[in-house]
Amino acid sequence: MAKYKVCKTSDLAEGQGNKYEVNGQDIAVYHVDGKFWATADFCPHRGGSLGYGRLDGKTVICPSHGWQFDITTGECLNNVSGEVNTFEVSVEGDEVYVELP
Repeated sequence: MAKYKVCKTSDLAEGQGNKYEVNGQDIAVYHVDGKFWATADFCPHRGGSLGYGRLDGKTVICPSHGWQFDITTGECLNNVSGEVNTFEVSVEGDEVYVELP
């Protein structure tokens, strides 16, 4: 696993997510309940960007067709076969890092 800087903590307000390119991969990073979470950005249904989805607590809703994912586990709440990858996130000072394989 390698650790990559993604953004600053101030880049994401509480309850907000965004898409970032990290080492050639599109990653969605979310700020919820004072913690940062990361998933693959690609919705398996039709490829919508989860980083641009709407957050409802720890659930991100894909902006393309409404599929819902638990940002802590990657579990799809609409389809058991629609899981997305999650990534370990750490915060050092004011910088957010993700660990990628």
